Order: sequence, then structure tokens, then C-alpha cells
Amino acid sequence: MKKTFILGGVLVMLLGCGPKQSTADWVEKLHAEDSAVRLHAAKALGEKRAEASTVVPALAEALRDQDAFVRREAANSLGRIGPDARTAVPALLAAIQDRQPK
Repeated sequence: MKKTFILGGVLVMLLGCGPKQSTADWVEKLHAEDSAVRLHAAKALGEKRAEASTVVPALAEALRDQDAFVRREAANSLGRIGPDARTAVPALLAAIQDRQPK
């Protein structure tokens, strides 16, 4: 029982389910060792359209992540940001060549 409680607390800290995370926190989590944390960060950043000048470069970089699911979520998030993500077009065009787009 105690292990489950501790594990749950660790997941809350890693995934940001506790206190509200800042955009800077999410951008930092794009560089986490755990791909699940990076995936969650890429998804969360897609909701930060008002901060596109910070979010778009970070998501464009995430298009080159080693994990295909993180790359896909970064592309989806850029799509949710919309026209303000136009500076990521070169990175998106390069991502089209991805051999593992899943």
C-alpha cells in the first residue's frame, strides 16, 4: 500500500497533475529522460497558444525527439496552435520524411 502511494506521488510530480505547471516547466519537461513525460509535455504545450513565441520553437525541436509518439504529439500540438506556429513549417516539412511517423 505504501509503495502505491509513493509511486502515485512520483507520477503526479513527473506528469504535472498537481499544481499548475508553467510554460517554462512544460518546455523543460520536453527534455526529460522519460518519454512519457516528454509526451505529456508536448501535449500540454499545444494548449499554450497565447505563448506561441516560446512554445513553437520547443515543439519544433521535439519533432526530432527519439520517440515517435513524442514527435507525433509535437506535430499535433503545432497544429492546435495554428497560424502562430508558421515558424515551425521548415521543421514540419523535415518531419514529413520521418520513417516512423507513429
